[in-house]
Amino acid sequence: MALTADVAKHRYNKDLFNALTRGEEDKVIQLCRENPEGPLHVLSLHKDTVLHVATYSKRKDLVLNLLQELPEGQFAKLTHQNDAGNTVLHEAVTSDRTVKVATELLLKAPELLSMHNQNGETALFCAARYGKSKMYEYLDDEMNKSIKDPAELKAFHYRDDKTTILHLSILNEYFSLALLIASKYEYLLNEKDDDGMTALQLLACNPAAFEDRRSTPVSLKRFFYSCMTLTFPVYTSCQKKINKR
Repeated sequence: MALTADVAKHRYNKDLFNALTRGEEDKVIQLCRENPEGPLHVLSLHKDTVLHVATYSKRKDLVLNLLQELPEGQFAKLTHQNDAGNTVLHEAVTSDRTVKVATELLLKAPELLSMHNQNGETALFCAARYGKSKMYEYLDDEMNKSIKDPAELKAFHYRDDKTTILHLSILNEYFSLALLIASKYEYLLNEKDDDGMTALQLLACNPAAFEDRRSTPVSLKRFFYSCMTLTFPVYTSCQKKINKR
């Protein structure tokens, strides 16, 4: 009896996964309606739900439709985390095209905004890590609307290894986003990671950012010049590079 149930579950998961990968949205919705857990059914060995898979597969319309299928009594279950600690919101922030998905998720489960994955990253932190400016700005606005305590706000800007959202945006060379972050949260310019490095020191250690003055991104130049007007010490190594321009 148990074997029959396992075979049926395996067949169901296979059909559902195949429908997701093929983009057969109507079939995905129909299969979810056949399951009491609906879109929150755990589909993978890594504890990804149907919503997780649809979201990181960039199936925006499908995700929105699946969210409409959820009864209000299941909204709290949207906080489900996979093995990496990622919620559906963590998966949504990897694209600027899914801001509407993030909006719907936070309407149904506002607590998603404050949840951390296994690396100690909030969804806001992940948006910065992937350089998704529109998503970052949306989540930053939501964060500032819902949280007034400065200490709580700061927790959104760090992960467990003390790396900040500014460190990550510079390391990944998202200089326009780095400028946006540094302009709004000046205190991050002097924050040090687990190795004792500030974000600007990390930038000074990246020779590729300065190799050719003609190909240096405008966003990088703007970031440097703007940082010079903010209240923090300008490091000599960076200043020498700027003076060569």
